[in-house]
Amino acid sequence: MPGVVLAILDVPEGVPALLAAATRLAALAGGAALDALVVRAPPEASIVPSEQVLTVRREAELRAVEEQRALALAAATDAWVRSTRHPVRLIDVEGLARDCVAARGRDADFIVLPRPGARTAETAHRALRAALFETGRPVLIAPPHPAEDFGHTVAVAWRDDGHAANAVLPMLRMLPTDARVHVIEGTGGDPAGLRLPRIFAEHGVDAVLHPMRDGSGFGPALLERAHQAGADMLVMGAYAHTPLREAVFGGVTRYILAHADLPVLMRH
Repeated sequence: MPGVVLAILDVPEGVPALLAAATRLAALAGGAALDALVVRAPPEASIVPSEQVLTVRREAELRAVEEQRALALAAATDAWVRSTRHPVRLIDVEGLARDCVAARGRDADFIVLPRPGARTAETAHRALRAALFETGRPVLIAPPHPAEDFGHTVAVAWRDDGHAANAVLPMLRMLPTDARVHVIEGTGGDPAGLRLPRIFAEHGVDAVLHPMRDGSGFGPALLERAHQAGADMLVMGAYAHTPLREAVFGGVTRYILAHADLPVLMRH
């Protein structure tokens, strides 16, 4: 039975690339349905209670801003549907981004979000954290201009701690039969002692192992090695320094989220 891919819309200009990435993921997942979520921030979430008073006038202004943003996202989605003829179910809700993404994300099979940028609003960062750490679902982070046909050459960042396996399993189930897989595994010891993780052989995947030394520059080195392998997609676990809801991303996760120029499938 086909599943559901949930795309979290952020800004209108990013809608075409985000929906294109979500559509490709839906195809890899066996023809999953595509939902697009617009979360309108409630007025009380846009003020600092200790410093501001939410007057009736200010509440109306804040609602008008979110109304215009939602309308612009809906218009961009409609334009993309007309040009591609790919059906999308638009879901428009009001609430805290963290709560709405967590609740809706648990009902989906995959979640797709845009890669956060330096100027990304805090609500978008909360949505990303909720998707990664509160849904239990694989999350695809789409760069501003992802390739529309990714999933043929996949790089896997491997750490033997469970998080990588959580991300790898959904990927293995939807890989094209001719896909090439490159496993990039970090080690603090002798790289010659590394062996390909058993999970790939158990799923009949003839992967290539790329040992790489751990270190403070592992994030940039990982991305460079993925490009050297010709990867059009990166798969990795999502790591945090703490298990708290408002988790602080680990260094490698933080680097990849900020710099990856290819789609990244993550799962915590």
